[in-house]
Amino acid sequence: MESVLSKACTIKIQNFEGPFDLLFHLIEKNKIDIYDIPMNEITDQYMDYLFKMQELDLEIASEFILMAATLLHIKSKLLLPSPKENKEEEVDPREELVLKLVEYKRYKKFSQILKEREEDYRKVFYKQPEDIDFKTEEDEPIELSYYEIKRIYVDLIERNEKKTNKNTGKMTQILQHEKVSLKSKIREVIKTLLNKTFFRFSDIFSLKTKSKLEVVTGFLAVLELAKLKKINVIQNKNFSEIMVYKCEDSNLEDVDEEKIAAEN
Repeated sequence: MESVLSKACTIKIQNFEGPFDLLFHLIEKNKIDIYDIPMNEITDQYMDYLFKMQELDLEIASEFILMAATLLHIKSKLLLPSPKENKEEEVDPREELVLKLVEYKRYKKFSQILKEREEDYRKVFYKQPEDIDFKTEEDEPIELSYYEIKRIYVDLIERNEKKTNKNTGKMTQILQHEKVSLKSKIREVIKTLLNKTFFRFSDIFSLKTKSKLEVVTGFLAVLELAKLKKINVIQNKNFSEIMVYKCEDSNLEDVDEEKIAAEN
């Protein structure tokens, strides 16, 4: 009964680079595990291919015949029974062929990558660099009188003055950052409450007398002291006056403003 593997193989004459190319084609076509080649079927298919080439009067290269002899030799070794005592030490006769096929597969894959690169680079055109000869003309020295040199010098000074921005000093003032520390504002609040029991926030921190940064930092100082329960802050309604009161049992002189500022 003809095996399923033999039925699956249809001989098709085509150009192969060598016997390993033909053998590898048959293995891939039949989806055979390269490490477990069924030698009976693969040898029969290989021989069928050579016989077909003979029928078409095609010249068969010697390496194809050598591979056929190798396959027949391996097939005969597998068919012949081996002595029982040597079974454990017996080497698979397919081992050398498998190693060569694995190596061939690796090179075949690499050659395919090179072929794809060749196809890609066929679309790329290169131009060899050219030596461009720049003809330089040496300027003849010009003799200038004292008055001409003076005129050129004055002209350069005038051009330089036109390039200079007259508002440079104003820009420097704009770029200067106002330095306001939380520590200084905490001290200011404490100093005020040491002299009186309460004060209105707007009396100390007003936009009329202080910058926005100072007012915001002063408000943060009030919140920090309120968090430490050193002062009480009361505001009856939204946007109304903020009243700052000193707590009865608090000692404002013990406040470590440097530690508060470091934590923030």
